[in-house]
Amino acid sequence: MSDKTKKKIDVKPIEDLAKILDDLNLTEISYSDGDFSVSVSKATIAQTMSPTSTQNKNEQVENLETDYKNDPRAIKSPMVGTVYLQPEPGANKFVDVGNQIKSGQTLLIIEAMKTMNPIESSLQGKVLKILVENEQAVEFGQPLMLIG
Repeated sequence: MSDKTKKKIDVKPIEDLAKILDDLNLTEISYSDGDFSVSVSKATIAQTMSPTSTQNKNEQVENLETDYKNDPRAIKSPMVGTVYLQPEPGANKFVDVGNQIKSGQTLLIIEAMKTMNPIESSLQGKVLKILVENEQAVEFGQPLMLIG
């Protein structure tokens, strides 16, 4: 960019995203609206775990990200937020492993900025695996479920 076309940066959206990043304990967050987009990320420190918990944690991380990121059966999170697998505390889950799913059926809710967003299936088939837990923080594009 030349000096003549340089725009002043509006820091308000960046500050808002940084606050959401901290509130939800995330490492990265992005937002776009038309031709405007901004990403905020922060460095993280790896946690040291005991050998007994390492195996379980490694399996969870592997199941969440590595195996299913590009899987065509995966329903992915369209936003950053907190997952709710049931409509309200104490109620039955929207879906469970083995349930038959129709396209457009509500699978779970993601709360983002105090708004409850129903996440509907874009696929038809059977719930093969639920990759998230109730009240878990999720990031944009994170695999949530496998439908096959």
